[in-house]
Amino acid sequence: MKRTVILISIFLALTSAVSASEMFFDDLSDAQRYDLADAYDRVADRFDELDDTERAKSYRAMVQVIFPGFGRVERPVEAEEPARPQRPEQPAPDPAGGDASFYYFNKLLRGIFNENTSLTLSVIADTLYLPLFDAGVDKAMVNSELEWFFSEYDVSSVAPDDIFRMSTMQVIPLDNGYWRLDIQIWSEYADAIPEVTFWAEKMGFYFRKFPEGWRLAAIGPVA
Repeated sequence: MKRTVILISIFLALTSAVSASEMFFDDLSDAQRYDLADAYDRVADRFDELDDTERAKSYRAMVQVIFPGFGRVERPVEAEEPARPQRPEQPAPDPAGGDASFYYFNKLLRGIFNENTSLTLSVIADTLYLPLFDAGVDKAMVNSELEWFFSEYDVSSVAPDDIFRMSTMQVIPLDNGYWRLDIQIWSEYADAIPEVTFWAEKMGFYFRKFPEGWRLAAIGPVA
């Protein structure tokens, strides 16, 4: 039961910013708002399965706030993003990178906060670049570090929004094909994990498209 509730909290972590920040809510496209409402609706179904009708009602009410008419209309077609002017020598950023970064960051959180090593590794590139590791680290090392981390810290006892300030999350396209997802940490957790070289009050998660799909390629503190 504990892990089920933890998983639900993790699933909602990236969407909790909607209730905390009107600006973040307004920035979503109609299609993104529909997908967000769908996520809340599915979590409400899960709370019904857990016989928690009050929380189920609360999330279903939020569904209509996010996307009025959800359940009675089809998902809106995602409008294509206009091409951004680029220097001739630089390719235009893949417009799918923003959604992909949010999706895989969500998946990363689900893996970590559910202490699921295989799910976490599925999001990470074959070589992950971290501060103090200029040559990067391979998945074998990441796997070993995850095992240590899960044995050292009771990660499943907290939810992502207990640690991350979800309303500060934003995705920025970079000129080199990467998309960087920035997010801040609650001040009380700023120095919580001194052994982790990339841990800071504000971190950047760098995503890039590889032949096998979008993956997390680097993590580091950002100003």
